[in-house]
Amino acid sequence: MIKTILLILLGLFFILNGINHLINPHTYEEYSTRRGLMSPKLMVRASAVVLIFGGLTLASGYLMIIGIIGLSIFLIIASLTIHQFWKESGKEKKLLEGMHFAKNMAILTELIYIANS
Repeated sequence: MIKTILLILLGLFFILNGINHLINPHTYEEYSTRRGLMSPKLMVRASAVVLIFGGLTLASGYLMIIGIIGLSIFLIIASLTIHQFWKESGKEKKLLEGMHFAKNMAILTELIYIANS
């Protein structure tokens, strides 16, 4: 019961983030452009689809491994291309990007744990 509730909450986290990518695409596109991401407009929309689909698989339990694989790939790509804290020069920016990178790695670890259990 607890595991089901936690999977639903984790799924909602991803679904809401995906919806946010669709509601505020310009914000994400500008941020992605500043980070040098190729095709920011396409990537923001594609990431929204992956986030929503992955979240739905976690919340429903249907096709969960496929959703976890998609979310894991998204987290790795986002961490290595967007949250490059090691390239930041300012202390605050380095800290902020480092926190996002660490958050993504923690969530990735959680997804791997879920897939393995």
